[in-house]
Amino acid sequence: MPVDPTIWAWLGLLAMLAGTVPPLWAWFTRPGDERPGEPKHYATLAGITGIAAVAYLFMALDLGAVATDGGTLQVARYVDWLLTTPLLLLYLVLLVRPTRRVLVVLIAVDVVVIVAGTVAVITTGLVSWTAFGVGVAAYLGLVYGLLVKLPAAASTSDDRVQAVFGTLRNITVVLWTLYPLVWILAPTGLGVLTTSTEMLVFVYLDVVSKVGFVVVAVAGIDALAHLRTDAARSTDPSQPSAHIPSNDGVAGDPGGTN
Repeated sequence: MPVDPTIWAWLGLLAMLAGTVPPLWAWFTRPGDERPGEPKHYATLAGITGIAAVAYLFMALDLGAVATDGGTLQVARYVDWLLTTPLLLLYLVLLVRPTRRVLVVLIAVDVVVIVAGTVAVITTGLVSWTAFGVGVAAYLGLVYGLLVKLPAAASTSDDRVQAVFGTLRNITVVLWTLYPLVWILAPTGLGVLTTSTEMLVFVYLDVVSKVGFVVVAVAGIDALAHLRTDAARSTDPSQPSAHIPSNDGVAGDPGGTN
């Protein structure tokens, strides 16, 4: 007997609420002088799961589901992805601190992926598969940016920061790659999965890719103290200078004009 998809949505809500606790706890329970990082780091992590929790509440209450020619569009799900995936990218950028241009390009490509995926859901036939293809092509560009361009544009070479960044980046790339596969198998694609199973798989991927990301980031929160050290070195001529790459997107180019 198929499980009501709203059950999975309620479980997703609980998981996202639980995932919002660690960054807030890490921020509010430490004295200021013992607290690595800045409010923006903790707020970004809490925002990832906090926004997702609101989206799952809407889906659990069956609010925002729109019937289209291609099937049912869960508006809350796509709004969630449109808001939280840039936050995931933002946290990665906050760790390695490239130029603003790098962040803007990554988010712009990410938006193309989400919008193309939305079009693929609400349309049918050739239009749907074409939109899906555009989304996949944009996603490959995003992966290239995460694996190649972002590390090359990093303004810090601290081993601890690089280790935390690498782990979070790899989690993101591996899990995000599974989403297009679910779309292909779901009712929006080949129809191999039922609506209930589709919801289950999406909840699982969302929880691992968001809550897992946040938990790993909080576990490596000490890396943020190294960012302060790098920042101090960059403003104190008597300190050894931080590593500044010479390729595209270097930290020494504040306008990102490369």
